[in-house]
Amino acid sequence: MSPFPACSSSLLIGAGTAGSCAPGDEEEKQGRRPRNSVAVTSTARLMLGKQEGSRRAALANRKHGRISINIQGDGDLNYAPGVLWTAVHHKIPLLTIMANNRAYHQELMYLQQQCAARNRGVDRADIGTTITDPNIDYGQMARAYGMYGEGPIEDPNALGPALRRGLERVKAGVPAMIDVLTQPRG
Repeated sequence: MSPFPACSSSLLIGAGTAGSCAPGDEEEKQGRRPRNSVAVTSTARLMLGKQEGSRRAALANRKHGRISINIQGDGDLNYAPGVLWTAVHHKIPLLTIMANNRAYHQELMYLQQQCAARNRGVDRADIGTTITDPNIDYGQMARAYGMYGEGPIEDPNALGPALRRGLERVKAGVPAMIDVLTQPRG
């Protein structure tokens, strides 16, 4: 059983690098079920674009009594973590799922490609593109801003229960973030 509410009561907000989101089915594409998903493209994600767009969509969605689900990239959030405070301050019904691959992975893949093409130090492409040593605990970051925060979730069996707990907090009026460790694209 899915931990998420039915499509009629939720909004999925996606990011280009964390998991693209486009209208999910024919009904939505034809406008018969509007407000079920928002795609945020890479051109709209400069600095505050993705994070603030997610919060604004969720704020607009609140008046319809709907919960928004934001799939958030770890690298993107590091540019403007203060948007977490905004979600708490305005009591925005938002469940954020942190897609935590501990890297600016799109940049890493580009650098690996360029290093290989120029026959230069592919083994050093991770310098400045990985988010490790120390690893960021986004659950703790969320709690510091007053959100419900959980994770990092490493065990897939723990993900469903964590999402349900986060969703319950959002229904109670507290924005939530679930930090999920993910594998980078290969």
